[in-house]
Amino acid sequence: MKNKGLLYFSIILFILAAVFALILILNKGYLGNTSIISLSYGEKIEASTEKEQNKPELTVEIEKDYIAKTKKEKSKVIVSIDGEEVTEGYEIESSNEDIAKINDDNEVVAVANGKATITVRYDGMEASDDIQVITPVSSMVFTSTSSVVRVGKQLQMKLTMTPSLASTEPLEYTSSDEEIATVNQNGIVTGVSAGSVKITVHDRYTDMEKSVNLTIKK
Repeated sequence: MKNKGLLYFSIILFILAAVFALILILNKGYLGNTSIISLSYGEKIEASTEKEQNKPELTVEIEKDYIAKTKKEKSKVIVSIDGEEVTEGYEIESSNEDIAKINDDNEVVAVANGKATITVRYDGMEASDDIQVITPVSSMVFTSTSSVVRVGKQLQMKLTMTPSLASTEPLEYTSSDEEIATVNQNGIVTGVSAGSVKITVHDRYTDMEKSVNLTIKK
């Protein structure tokens, strides 16, 4: 009988402990207005967050967005920690050395047309930037067959470039008034409302620009 009484007491004690734990969980560690769980966990989180905020930041910037393969062009890679330039002690690599390789001066050198990611590692940190190797355009002219676009209709702008295999990646199309017509980065114009609009293509590598006037009709 004595052993049974002890067993019953143990079961009741276990149930009470389980209920108490459940109450703490449901009340996020509080019993009434009193916190039962130590605040040290919260303090650790705050200290950890502060440490993350003070962690140095590594950044990498390639001086040029585009480099020309025809010129075997190079571009400087600028590595910084919290805005202060780092000049040594880091590792640098290209995601594709058949497109862009790294020379002994840690510069990016154009090899073939395409995009490569340049990654820098320093003191356990890592940062990346992309570079595009291109064939530059020497001249370009619009040769669209129509200067009129109907509202709601589209017109593919036709651009002739020299050389014929010049890269189109640096090209940026803009509309002088997007309430009259919009243009996407493939040179497709969409009529929005009646009026006149100028469509311009800008080559971000050479800074060359060409424009054409269009009429939008209902």
